[in-house]
This record gives sequence, C-alpha cells and structure tokens, in this order.
Amino acid sequence: MWTRKFVFLCLLLFLTGIVVAPIQFFFPIYVEEKLGKMVWHAAVLRAIPIAIGGLFALVGGGLCDRFGKKMTFLLGMTGSIIVGGVFVVKLDIIILCILCYQGVALGLRTAGGQSYLIQSVDPKALGLATAIYFQSRNIGEAIGNAVGGELITRFDYGFVGYTTIVTMSVVMFMAIWMLPAETKKKELVSSQSEAKGNMIVMLAHYQQMIRRPNILILCCIRFFTTFSWGNVSLMMPVLINRNTNVRLTGYYGTVSLLFSGFSSVLTGWICDKIGSRIPAIYIHFLILLSILGIASSVNSTWLLFVSGVLATGTAWALSTTMPRFINEFSSSEEKGRGVGITHLAWSAGFMSGQLVGGALESVNITLPFIVAAIAVMISTVFAFVLMNRIPVSS
Repeated sequence: MWTRKFVFLCLLLFLTGIVVAPIQFFFPIYVEEKLGKMVWHAAVLRAIPIAIGGLFALVGGGLCDRFGKKMTFLLGMTGSIIVGGVFVVKLDIIILCILCYQGVALGLRTAGGQSYLIQSVDPKALGLATAIYFQSRNIGEAIGNAVGGELITRFDYGFVGYTTIVTMSVVMFMAIWMLPAETKKKELVSSQSEAKGNMIVMLAHYQQMIRRPNILILCCIRFFTTFSWGNVSLMMPVLINRNTNVRLTGYYGTVSLLFSGFSSVLTGWICDKIGSRIPAIYIHFLILLSILGIASSVNSTWLLFVSGVLATGTAWALSTTMPRFINEFSSSEEKGRGVGITHLAWSAGFMSGQLVGGALESVNITLPFIVAAIAVMISTVFAFVLMNRIPVSS
C-alpha cells in the first residue's frame, strides 16, 4: 500500500489542507461579518462553483483515462492557489470568478487524485488506503482551521488570503517535483483511444455507466447524503461563531476533522475486513442521529459542538466506502470516469444542500437540519437496496 506515489499524494493533500482550510471553513462567517450579507448569499457563492466542479469531474475523469493522472491532478491544484483571493477582494463578481475557477480545478483534482489512489494500491487494502487518503487532507485542514482562527483574530482575513496564495504556489512546485511521471502506453495512441478522447463519445460512456443499476443507486446515495452535508457544513461554522467567536469556531473545525480522521481510518479498516455493505448502513443511522442532535441543540453550544463533530466524522466515514464501490462497479478502463460520475452526484448534492440550507435558515434556524435528516432517510433506503444487490464480501 505504501508506494511512493501514494505517500507523495497523501503528503500533498495534507499540505493543501493546512493552507486552504481557513478559506473554505470561515467563508460563510466572512460573508456575514465582513461583507454584511446573509448566509444564503454565501451559499449561492459556493453553490455555483460546486456545480461547475461536478461537471469538470466528468471531464477530469476522461482526462485521467486519456492524458494521465499527474497532469489532471496538477491542473486541479492551481485552484488552491488563486482561492486565497476571496479574502483579498471585496467585489462579488470577482469572488464568484475565483470560486468558479476553483470549482473547475476541484473537479480535475478530485478525478486525478482518486484515480491515482485506486490504481496505486492493492484492491484488498483500498478501504484503509482511502481512509488515509481522505484523512491526509482532513488532518491538514484540522491544523489549518485552528491556525486560521488564530491568524484571523490576530491579523485579518486579508492576511490569510495572501498567505494562502504564496504558500500554495510553493506546494504546487513540490507537486510537480514529487509526483512520478506516467509512462504512456502505446495502445493509448491507437485510433480507438483517439475516439474515446472525443467529448461526444466520452459523454456516451458516462450515459452507459449511469444506466447500470448499481452505479445509479450509488450516485443517489452520494447525492442525498451530500445534500445533508451541504446543509450542515454551511450552517455549523455560522452557528458556532454566533454562540462563541472566530477563534473557538476554528477549534471546532479542528476537533471535528480530527474525529473524522479517526472515524474514517476505523471505517476503512473495517471495510477491508468485512466489506463496505454493513458499515455503509450503520453510518447512515449515525449521520441521521447527529443531524437530529444539531436540530435540537442550536442554542446549546456544547451539544451543538458534540453533534457537529459527530456529523463531520460520520460524513467522512461514509465517503471512505465510496472508492471501494467504484472499484467494484467499474472496469479497469473506467476508474477515472467512475470517480467523475460519483463526484458529479456529490457536487449536485452539496450545491443543492447549500442553497436549500441557506434559504431555509432565514425562515427558521432548525429547518435546514430537518430537511437534511429527511435526505439521509432517503439515502438509507437506497443503501438497503444496494446492499441486497452486491456480494456479501463487498
């Protein structure tokens, strides 16, 4: 499992997490406090780029299969450089343009990174490897949230923005040097491969994949659970900050991501031992429990803190099961496209959750979480359907 490619990939994700985390985590607070806008405004600014990112994950999957994972991943990392600009500029249109480019880059980085992951480790160790892959970034984000909260308190948001731009430029050069180059196979030059590079043909391949019942059900699970997470991830920093301050909000982000690291590694280890079917079901119930806990404790700081930490950990634990399902449901030539199509479902769910959560917050603070709980219930039904369609060892 511990190949050079896998280790370098995890290190790059860890460093990116440290640097970029404050931009993502504190953005709704920045919009509310510094730009003087409602939470729904932050939701809209984040939702549009997420939609773009989902579409470009499809493109990224095709680019991985055609031009290689390294190029796709590096193109994706450029978005982490310019996203620091959102804390530097004040104009909505410029912020939107920056976030849209980040959405494009995120789609490419997701497809490139997860394709690297799937083809870098033994399928028997994919569960644990997936957990380590995701948590490399999450542990970095845990550190970044705490550091970001301190920097914003001591300096300002602009300082964090400039620091992100400079530091991520250094990480980008590290990625160019560290990730091994891929050797091109002769068969990729054939006319058949050229045809696959055609956008129309590539979209036809995606259409064929989504018609497979297992892939379609997997995308539905990805959509509804991420819809709920879109609600939670938008509202939790805002609620914690309203009850406390920016510094403690940053430490909330740190604790929740550290717990998600533990839960994801544990889930990956369990999946390697008994398969992904049973863990996926139990995680759904834990996600539902955590969201109901948030809905019932919006005015209680400590209960809100604990419920939010549990929601973060269980959401990431479920993500740990996804690459294993993708690996099973797609052929060796389709791994990149499998990642792309499930990331599109993730993006659609996250975007919808953010928009709905932001809109409902202005009506009643608990409504976003009630709707999120309903989405998890729907996803649980799909999870039971999927459980009955795949082998017990999966």
